[in-house]
Amino acid sequence: MASVRAAVLPAILASVLIRSLVFSPALAAEPAGTVADESVIIPPGDGPIALIQQLDGIPMHRINVPTLTDAAVSVTIDGNVDESIWQTLPPYDNMLVAVPATGRPGRYRTEVRVFATERGLYVSAIMFQDVATLVTRRSIRDLQIDRDQFGLTLDPSGEGKFAYWFNLALGDTMMDGKVLPERNYSTDWDGPWIGRTARRADGWSAEIFFPWSMLNLPNTDGPRVIGFAFSRQVSHENARYQWPGHAYSSSQFVTALNQMRLENVAPRKELSFIPFGAWTVDEWHGDQAVRVGADITWKPSPAAEFAATILPDFGSVEADEVVLNLSAQETFFPEKRVFFLEGAEIFDTSSRASTGYQQRSVTNENYATTSRRVFLSTFTPAPISLFNTRRIGGTPSQVVVPAGVTPWRGEFALPTDLFGALKMTGASGPVRYGVLAASEEDVELFGTGSAGETVRFGADGRDFAAARLRYERIGAARQSLGYLGTLVRGPLYDAAVHGIDGKFTSATGKWIGEALLITTDRDDVRGNAAQFELQYARDSRTQHRLTLDWFDEDVNFNDLGFLARNDYRGAQYILSYANPNSGGRITDIRGTFIVNAKVNVSRDQLVDGGVFWRNSMILPKRNTLRTGIGLLPGGYEDRDSRGNGAYRTEDRVWTELLLSTDASRKFSYSFNLAAQQENLGGWSYLIGSGVTWRPYDSMSVDLDLKYRDRDGWIVYQGGRNFGSFAADELQPSLKFNWFMTAAHQLGLTFQWVGVRARERGFFAVPAGDGALVPTARTLPNHDFTASLFTLQARYRWEIAPLTDLYVVYNRGNTLPNRVDAGFGDLFEEAVREPIIDSFIVKLRWRFSN
Repeated sequence: MASVRAAVLPAILASVLIRSLVFSPALAAEPAGTVADESVIIPPGDGPIALIQQLDGIPMHRINVPTLTDAAVSVTIDGNVDESIWQTLPPYDNMLVAVPATGRPGRYRTEVRVFATERGLYVSAIMFQDVATLVTRRSIRDLQIDRDQFGLTLDPSGEGKFAYWFNLALGDTMMDGKVLPERNYSTDWDGPWIGRTARRADGWSAEIFFPWSMLNLPNTDGPRVIGFAFSRQVSHENARYQWPGHAYSSSQFVTALNQMRLENVAPRKELSFIPFGAWTVDEWHGDQAVRVGADITWKPSPAAEFAATILPDFGSVEADEVVLNLSAQETFFPEKRVFFLEGAEIFDTSSRASTGYQQRSVTNENYATTSRRVFLSTFTPAPISLFNTRRIGGTPSQVVVPAGVTPWRGEFALPTDLFGALKMTGASGPVRYGVLAASEEDVELFGTGSAGETVRFGADGRDFAAARLRYERIGAARQSLGYLGTLVRGPLYDAAVHGIDGKFTSATGKWIGEALLITTDRDDVRGNAAQFELQYARDSRTQHRLTLDWFDEDVNFNDLGFLARNDYRGAQYILSYANPNSGGRITDIRGTFIVNAKVNVSRDQLVDGGVFWRNSMILPKRNTLRTGIGLLPGGYEDRDSRGNGAYRTEDRVWTELLLSTDASRKFSYSFNLAAQQENLGGWSYLIGSGVTWRPYDSMSVDLDLKYRDRDGWIVYQGGRNFGSFAADELQPSLKFNWFMTAAHQLGLTFQWVGVRARERGFFAVPAGDGALVPTARTLPNHDFTASLFTLQARYRWEIAPLTDLYVVYNRGNTLPNRVDAGFGDLFEEAVREPIIDSFIVKLRWRFSN
């Protein structure tokens, strides 16, 4: 315990310092929830606005937006706000500084103008600023980096059910996605909107068009109300302006937007047809294939939207991160396929179904672009989701390998082709619904027989179905009640899941409660689970969160969902804090203090838990320091033995430091140091560094290198056996992007993980569980290596919204054990003899009304 106390002492001293900075009485928050008379007109000299409410002293407003006839409007979306229509409209400049959360007016003037037609919403913005300070940087879509940009959030219902967010950067890079209450952001959705920017002698400007057919506008009687927020990122000032100017840590956002009132705007019917063709050359399997299919979307009314995909070619043009995982817990990978992303939010049954929500809840990050974008990710929980569409067309899970056949390397990591999928989503009054069905093609895999011959084997494809209903009652407070049912039929077994979820949000947004009840039936094995979450936001600086979970040992929804583990009851308390401290040398101090514990239901053993503190702060010269420390009490590890018992773990300590430098410079750097004890007390140390080089506004290079030295690494060896290893792990990665124009991108990604492990002990789980005991080796030598490699070179031409040409080369490998190989040999062989070696040309073209 001496080492524990030594590691804790710096954290205690740091926490005293942070507490003095964050909870200083001089920085007390203003009272929240003030409601103003909405008839009061605020005359700042710009467009007329009505004050309707305040949150933590930040006002929300209502504006009237004129509706014109599209045929009478002549606007060319080129970024130049020079059409005569713009000059007839009043400008709005009501932005406050939201990051850091000062609540004061922005330094630079912003003139936003907006009007509607029967086709869509037109928005222009003129951002006044010294041109010498403008920052133009192009990137892939949806990547948030340090640059000047203009943004909008639109809630088409006007009731805070969910919203779309859009950002347009100087240089025409587009970012978009959806956000659920209150800040559950996702970047998965891409919409067919148009936006362009232009430089001016006095700053820069933007023009944007949002088609109504892209947004889920409900039917209304009388004027339509749409929630909105405008934002502006000023790179050189390291500030984000916003109207309304809520702090990132405020208790409300989606339910506390401004409102725009429009006349004569009706939902538009949409019919889109997106055919595509792909030619693939697969060198590993010696095969060439041409695949032609189509996506079809028909939206006859707000009550129903139908979507279908026929013979889709999913994957291949997107690459997952390389992850070395030798544990029994599965790694979560996010969905990237457009068909499954559209309308996916209706199938979410809790906030914790989102990866982003899980990460933000334990870090309290605002993901500012001040410094190089690297974050602490150790002990970040995986999502708990009843509906994970990566299972559809994913790796085969119901295939039996014939006796005497050894599958080729990587066969069970390949995706499964789909015949097609159907989806219907919509709303009727307070009820929202979604239905989805998908069917896989038969699985065909390759292996080697006992005589060395090539053997083909496989199984019938799986069928998937999901149905969702959600009733929402929206008044001063908000309540919802929902049901989700899923079914998977396969050649070996069927799996059914039923979930009932409820949510309550108080009128002030300070109290939020969620509950989810789950029952599963997988191959006639039935299980049950429940989870509960309660949040209380005292103000924009301090929030509390309590979660309670219970999952029995038979609950399993991983056939069409994601659950890292079952068989536990757990509790977690999170205190989140934030302090802009805008007047000091150290600013934007934020973090979390967490206490959690999990006990398995079947044995009543502590299997997870600890006390954690994470903190981030912006230092002078736009450098960011992130720190973390955790104390993990001894308990049991009951998953890695794959059902062969549990072994005792020791008290452990984790501590980590991450420093990143000013992202506005041509070169920005990051440095990472970490120390963590293994399950039996041995220490592992991590050192990492990275650099981002931006030689031009249109080009970026990211290079990262991590080295981990592990001692006492416990790795499963089959049966009840484990080995203790000393290991070296090396992980380089490279990302290169060059944008000839905003629509033409040439990219290269490279990732490699290499491990060399030497056995230092061999143990077994004792009968009845307990401390690992030495046992006889099952092999003369249990040393091992690992080598995982992926490379993707990609050209993308964005011809029009959702119309693209891809030319992609993929190369990858997962080497078998090479005990005597060094890192150089492991890398060279992984590159030289790939098991993924494919060239793809894919074209998709969107036709729409």
